[in-house]
Amino acid sequence: MATLLSIGALAVALLAIGYAWKLNRELDTARGRLDRYNRAIFSTEESIRSLRAELESVRRELRIELLKRTGDAHFAPEMTVGEARLLHPRAQQILAGYHLGGCASCAVDDGDTLDAVCQNSGIEPALLLLDLNRLLGSDRLGETHSQGDRDRQPVKIPNVHLDL
Repeated sequence: MATLLSIGALAVALLAIGYAWKLNRELDTARGRLDRYNRAIFSTEESIRSLRAELESVRRELRIELLKRTGDAHFAPEMTVGEARLLHPRAQQILAGYHLGGCASCAVDDGDTLDAVCQNSGIEPALLLLDLNRLLGSDRLGETHSQGDRDRQPVKIPNVHLDL
């Protein structure tokens, strides 16, 4: 009887080991699928981030183009740094003159507003906007620049105001 009981216990143990092995194989298969799904989700999220950044860039360009075409182009505190750079090619020179971008120690994010970067840097927003808007005024006047001045590359001049 004890032998029969031992054989029965051995059979149950072998069945339990076989079942555990089967469950382990199913778990490995499920882990493989989960890894594939996670990679697909990560790839999709990365694509969405890239598309959002591209959409934001196009939105910014269209907004600036609309301002230019309607004749309402001006620098405003709520304008982002990226939009300011798009609005006028020499805006980066003015920003660099205020130590807002141009080097590692004074870097700014293109998505930050002009007002925010002024507040973070302790700069009076009205002064920066005045200098930036003078760029647009000088382009409309035309007589303040000779043709040679227009072809020159901007030079970073620290802490000065643009007097055209």
